[in-house]
Amino acid sequence: MNLYLKYFPIAVILQLIFSELLTLNGYQANIMLLYVILSSMPLGNTSKSTFYGFIVGLFTDFILFSGIYVGASSLVFSICGFWASKISFNFAFRNFDIYWISFVHFGVLVYSLFRYDFFFFNDFLLFFSNWFFITYFTCFVGFIIIRVFNLKETILNA
Repeated sequence: MNLYLKYFPIAVILQLIFSELLTLNGYQANIMLLYVILSSMPLGNTSKSTFYGFIVGLFTDFILFSGIYVGASSLVFSICGFWASKISFNFAFRNFDIYWISFVHFGVLVYSLFRYDFFFFNDFLLFFSNWFFITYFTCFVGFIIIRVFNLKETILNA
């Protein structure tokens, strides 16, 4: 809970900055998804992390308005929060990056299935390129955020 409260305002500010100012060829990094994943990783309680993911998803849909169906972010963030909290017992310093990067891939894939469903059924190559660029832009921003805020040690010691 401490990580959720401590870094929530920072995540909201970064999401607003990246959604308006730092888009790359129309692609936006999903900072709120990254926030849910990183905050849920040290939690051993899957019900709490699923609930927190749901609340952050509702906040994202209603306040930050991601432009897709209301509840889609809640679903995706709940799923990612659940699975991210499941790995808390397998934590090791050397495989921290593998965990969060794989969850970003999974989360953006599910998120893209809701947001770009038209492309998925009509032009799979366009769907794949959207998923690819959003995923790797989010991972790139995630690497920078983790290094700047020294989150690796904070999460592993939580």
